[in-house]
Amino acid sequence: MENDSISSSSSESKLPLIVGVLGFILGAAGLVLGIKAKGAAQLASDEADLAKTQVAELGATIASKANASDLQFLQADLAATKQQTEANEKALADRIAELQKVAANPKAFTGKAATPAGPGEYVVAKGDTLGAIARTIGLSVKALQDLNPDVNPNKMQIGQRLKTK
Repeated sequence: MENDSISSSSSESKLPLIVGVLGFILGAAGLVLGIKAKGAAQLASDEADLAKTQVAELGATIASKANASDLQFLQADLAATKQQTEANEKALADRIAELQKVAANPKAFTGKAATPAGPGEYVVAKGDTLGAIARTIGLSVKALQDLNPDVNPNKMQIGQRLKTK
């Protein structure tokens, strides 16, 4: 009699173990994503610093060798390049912030090998509602609906991308 009770109890206790292992695996995956995002961010930051240094050196070289009309043209071109670099840096910073969100909240991941939400978007996860998503990203439900007029709140799909900006 006692053996029956032990085997029954043993099989019932496997579910929490399985859930615990799955939780550990998801946590480890989030940690790996966070580490990768941090490494990518550092590499991009280093590359941006190198580009700024090279632009400054090039500007100094041009200023010492060019005539006035050439210099004005090159300064305008340099300003446009600088503006594009700053825009790229902002986009990269936004992407890093999104990756950090995913690393901190693996729930935002669809559970398959999908790309995380990019800047200005949110990937619907299991159990998400429009109201919960709006609270998470700091918008009102109305504002989120205005940004996504074609989305039916009652028929959202896991992995569906919503605009947040």
